[in-house]
Amino acid sequence: MQTGLPGTVAVASGPGFHYEGAAGLANVETEEPLTVEHRFRVASVTKLFIAAAVLQLADEGALALDGEAGPIVPGVTVRQLLNHTSGLPNFDDDLVAFFEPYRTNPAHRSEFGPRELLALALERPRLFPPGKGWAYTGTNYQALGLLVEEATGTPLRDELRRRIFDPLELGATDLPAETWPVPGLARQYVPAENPMFPGPGPGPVDLTELDLPFNWAGGGIVSSGRDLTRFLEALLGGELLPDDLRAEMLRTVPSDWDESDGYGLGIGKVTALMGKAASPCGAAWGHLGLGGHTTVALASERGERQVVAMVNGYPLSDESWQALGALVWACYCR
Repeated sequence: MQTGLPGTVAVASGPGFHYEGAAGLANVETEEPLTVEHRFRVASVTKLFIAAAVLQLADEGALALDGEAGPIVPGVTVRQLLNHTSGLPNFDDDLVAFFEPYRTNPAHRSEFGPRELLALALERPRLFPPGKGWAYTGTNYQALGLLVEEATGTPLRDELRRRIFDPLELGATDLPAETWPVPGLARQYVPAENPMFPGPGPGPVDLTELDLPFNWAGGGIVSSGRDLTRFLEALLGGELLPDDLRAEMLRTVPSDWDESDGYGLGIGKVTALMGKAASPCGAAWGHLGLGGHTTVALASERGERQVVAMVNGYPLSDESWQALGALVWACYCR
């Protein structure tokens, strides 16, 4: 809290210990305290859930990891979508222009759905030939969400509930059809000095009602710290995937960014949080979700230890990332 973030939740479990705690505010205006019961938008941590569902479909023979992801994306394999080696670009690189209507009205709603966004991306030049590079793009997971629906004939939300949310009793977790209002959601903030949604004053900018069209399968899930630790335990502990596909998930390719040392099938290998706060006990596996809500969801390779830290703000400063890293590794490495 001393670095200026509104509120933080941490939940961690491992052999012989369990910790959960919260500090700060869920709502800056009303001064409602943040609690471990609050829900957060987990942003790109959603990709862990999508990858789990896709790998289950591969186990059932409905999809082939190294088969073509057609008819959704011909010429690209399912694996290449999962590990961001497809070469697919984002639908638009001019994010300043794209975000313009949201600057004055965070509740603005786009006319684009997942299929429209994918179509826009497919019209653009590929970043590289499939399998010949690495680039993290939300387009890959929009395509995977549509692929799940194509393979099952079921809406993605329903398929996630059937395969993951309900069996693991993740009562706070959902892929909501509407991102606002979401019951029990902590409000989400960005600092006034952020480059995309600058505020009129020194206080944080409230982006709770922001609904970006590219979230969905790439970043649309809401959850809690307790639910995410349970999910990580099941994902890496073998409850959701057989050993061979769990091993495939953890096969990494080099990832050219700060969030991970290598990227597997929807999951990253992490030794330093955003490259700024190094782990004193070796690598963890999981994902970060960045936005007005920031989520760090990490676990040991076999899922025996899990740590989830959730902040209802975006850490712009190195000081904030160092503090968040100190919290995450203190929980993970005990």
